[in-house]
Amino acid sequence: MLPNSAALTRALLDVLKEHPNGLHSKDIDRLASDKLGISETDLGVIRSGTRTEFAYRMAWERTHAKAKGYISKNDSRMWAITDSGKLIK
Repeated sequence: MLPNSAALTRALLDVLKEHPNGLHSKDIDRLASDKLGISETDLGVIRSGTRTEFAYRMAWERTHAKAKGYISKNDSRMWAITDSGKLIK
């Protein structure tokens, strides 16, 4: 079972706080899943095609965090935390 949206967002922001130069989506997902202790079985659940449920949900968390101004995506397709995102506890 995957964590709820609040836990995924917290992990997303925590990972990006630890990597201020930014990360690619797959790296964020890997580090967030490690931080949350998600099992390989849960990480392997496919949503559609080859995309996992976890990757799908993390993509939405990035979308929501970007809309709130907590993270941004730069020209090299890396996500980074914003000053606003650093303030979120």
